[in-house]
Amino acid sequence: MAQGDIIPDGEKLYRYAKPEAFPPGQIELPDSIFNELELSCDWERYCSDPFQSYHISEGKTVVIQITVHEEIKYPTNPKRTGQRIKDWEQEVIHDPIAAEDDIIHGANEAHSLIKGTKKAAVKNAIRNNSERIN
Repeated sequence: MAQGDIIPDGEKLYRYAKPEAFPPGQIELPDSIFNELELSCDWERYCSDPFQSYHISEGKTVVIQITVHEEIKYPTNPKRTGQRIKDWEQEVIHDPIAAEDDIIHGANEAHSLIKGTKKAAVKNAIRNNSERIN
């Protein structure tokens, strides 16, 4: 796969978060970890152990596994049953980082993005297809 390639449904992505994103007693995934226009993740295909990521050493020790799904790519308006909203669509793409592009962390072949505006319905779709794995 090359940069910009679409990641197919069923594939797994890892998203890293700081423990502070989870208020005491909260077990649900918080909206705040899915807000970015270009949501940075690592693709499982190129990341054999997400707990070895540099993100862990930087304090993002909570690992969220996202399963790529049509619901994420083509979110629907909850107020209009089944109606897809073109402006809410997400691109889930492979976006590897070359060593020279990130002199602090180095190359990251697993780097991927979920690109698009993150309205509430989009964040819900991502959350519905995600689980905390630690």
